[in-house]
Amino acid sequence: MELDKDLQARQEARQLARTAEQAQKQLARMDQNKLDKIVESIAKAFYDSAPEVAQMAVEETGFGNVEDKITKNRFASRTVADAVRNMQAVGVLNQPAGEKLWQIGVPVGVICAIVPSTNPTSTVCYKAIIALKAGNSIVFSPHPKALACTLRAAKIVAQAAREAGAPEGAVSCLSIAS
Repeated sequence: MELDKDLQARQEARQLARTAEQAQKQLARMDQNKLDKIVESIAKAFYDSAPEVAQMAVEETGFGNVEDKITKNRFASRTVADAVRNMQAVGVLNQPAGEKLWQIGVPVGVICAIVPSTNPTSTVCYKAIIALKAGNSIVFSPHPKALACTLRAAKIVAQAAREAGAPEGAVSCLSIAS
């Protein structure tokens, strides 16, 4: 019996969102130092994988060229990580002397991220970095014409995040594009 692809995709989305919600509850208990270690792990792993996923993206989508995609992937990893490295995203952000108003950063929850076919790999990296930096989990929805390269990029990011202490499900990607 063949199951409806759209129904399968919806069920997968529900399950990934549930898992991401549980992961996000664990991320929300982490301090900025722990979240930063996760971000650095993602940036390094993705930088090292930039040529592989660039080649996949060009072959699968037909957009761009490998060298430019490598540059974009490395920008999305190292340069984005450099830009947010000393940024406080959770906890007390600003406590002006003599004022009673403090700025406090708190995670928002599960981020659902659409991934375009034009930038399917670099988008995964930079969105994961900014989501996890602030204690949020993320679920990617790939463009149907960029499914394989987006899944590969998400797998690299998720593995690096887990190796640095992120919970299972903190980064995930739909495998059934609809």
